[in-house]
Amino acid sequence: MSMSSITVRIDDDTKRLFDHICDEIGLTPTAAINTFIRAVLRNKGIPFPLITDKPFSQKEWIKTVLYRRGTPIETLEADEKGNIIIDKEKHPDLYDWAVNG
Repeated sequence: MSMSSITVRIDDDTKRLFDHICDEIGLTPTAAINTFIRAVLRNKGIPFPLITDKPFSQKEWIKTVLYRRGTPIETLEADEKGNIIIDKEKHPDLYDWAVNG
């Protein structure tokens, strides 16, 4: 079976702590990462919930989605309650995504 490599950039302190924890439980960092990858494949997703302590506002969420899609973040309009208004004529791509997913 051929092998591939994955390169991950992390800060030095995180790497030292990760290496220490792996050593404490008797795994090499490579074995720990391979275990995580196999768990992702087995679960068909990340094997633990990904949550944040601070919920996103609707505007922050839309800006994050736009950024991840490589779409320029434009000034978004909001109503008096702060709800985002997506103008179908101004933002047809974003409108289609918001309506159809």
